[in-house]
Amino acid sequence: MKSFAWLMCGTLLLGCGGRPSTWDKTFVPEDGSSGVSATYGLTGSVAVVDQSLGRVTMLRSPSALNLSVESFDVGRDLANAQVSADRQSLFLLSRGVQPQRNPGDEPPKLMVIDGGIDPSVKQTYTLNEALDQLALDPDNRWAVVYGGSGLVVNENELLFVDLDKPVSDPTAVAPKTLRSFGQSPDRLTFTETLTIPGIDARRLLIVERDKDIALVDLTKPTGAEVTVPLPPADNGSDGSSAQVVYSQDDQAGVFIGVRVAGSSSVFLLQLTASMQDEPAFSVVTNLVDVGGFASTIDFVRTSLGLRLVALVGTNAVLVDPVTAISATATMPAAFTSIRRITAELDPQAGTSGTDIALLYGSNTTQIAYFTLGGAPGALYRSIEASDIGVGVQDVIDVPGDEFHDRKILETPSKDFFVLDLTTRQTAPMKTTTGLTLNVSPDGERVWAYQAGSPGFATVDFATLHPISLIAERNINSVFEINAANGARNAVALHFGEGYQGGVGATVVDVSNPSTATARFFSGFEFGGI
Repeated sequence: MKSFAWLMCGTLLLGCGGRPSTWDKTFVPEDGSSGVSATYGLTGSVAVVDQSLGRVTMLRSPSALNLSVESFDVGRDLANAQVSADRQSLFLLSRGVQPQRNPGDEPPKLMVIDGGIDPSVKQTYTLNEALDQLALDPDNRWAVVYGGSGLVVNENELLFVDLDKPVSDPTAVAPKTLRSFGQSPDRLTFTETLTIPGIDARRLLIVERDKDIALVDLTKPTGAEVTVPLPPADNGSDGSSAQVVYSQDDQAGVFIGVRVAGSSSVFLLQLTASMQDEPAFSVVTNLVDVGGFASTIDFVRTSLGLRLVALVGTNAVLVDPVTAISATATMPAAFTSIRRITAELDPQAGTSGTDIALLYGSNTTQIAYFTLGGAPGALYRSIEASDIGVGVQDVIDVPGDEFHDRKILETPSKDFFVLDLTTRQTAPMKTTTGLTLNVSPDGERVWAYQAGSPGFATVDFATLHPISLIAERNINSVFEINAANGARNAVALHFGEGYQGGVGATVVDVSNPSTATARFFSGFEFGGI
């Protein structure tokens, strides 16, 4: 069921017929808190999930400074909700009625909602078991559902949902049980298309569990997988995966690196063609001591070829994945994180060149540019450090083409930085309080706000000019969306403890962000009237 209605600016219009009775209820659950479970920003709409009323309300913009809403029933007992990597779709996983007593009781299901400027339910897949975990493929081909709480739970079962197939196709949802030395999955990673020498290119699903790694061939996900037990930790206890990375080399093939918790070694897997049809690949393993517990690992392309880099204290240990021979580069600080920035500096860069990586950490005030393209016979060319006066706890990517060389540096303090990778300059943005940052889908600006207060702001990447705004009510979240007429609106949502009047939104025109022209809309708790 869905409904469509215009939001009335500043007024509640009562007495409209044709609504479900739940929309006439006061939007205050029995415990007195807001019924909103979560909000999600998509490219053309904002999703407000109201679990108490069993619906998701999609806010869209028909034009600048305008909102309309469309509501859809969500499944009973919502277990999980996620937005696709491209912000185009919202996935809602529900358990349904448990236990089912009658033929009409709602079954578990996975609903996919198009989050564009004209929201709609794209597909709804019916499941025969109540599950609560969801992993989404960044390429929008697969969704994997797993993990339940029923009387009997197969911890190693994955449900593969093929999003390219219609719901009517009986093979659209396919179960698979992994052979296991461990328990339920901890993390699932979808790889890019990989070329393993001797067999056709394919994508893999890497499943991390407490004692092993499972590799599933996505060309036939229900076929035989490859399961590799993890080496023990240094103290003799069972080893578990703390991080998985992967890469491929034109000559040597595909490699997977595993950072094992509590181990001073990194675990390397090389994928080669199998002598049998299924699975089509086999694995050769190697364990390399890097001299200490690595804070992070990644693959980088150097002048001497592909290397696995492990950050260990003030050292970067570079491991040849073919020979397992390692070399050490001394860092100017104890960096704990690494981010390859090659593609951001040159969007046309292929996979045959060398990399540049950004090094950072929350325990050092320095960042560094690690240039791996050195002279012939050298692993790297330079490590150029810059002191920004504060640690960096996270790096936020900027989508789009215009400002592809920008990054947002989040710090443990109140401030954040806009980093220009091309000029290697940082623009500090001083704030009076810790803020949540949300980069616009078009990659042209960043929005900043503190939940529970009325203030929010935007910083334009072209000018680095910040504009601070004060709404009339406390804010829960801020999202930027496309409008149907080509405009762009920022939507600041109000609900919860700071706003007891239900659910409302302040809409700001992105082209002219000002509270003088902003419009306030309310009435979401009545179904969007």
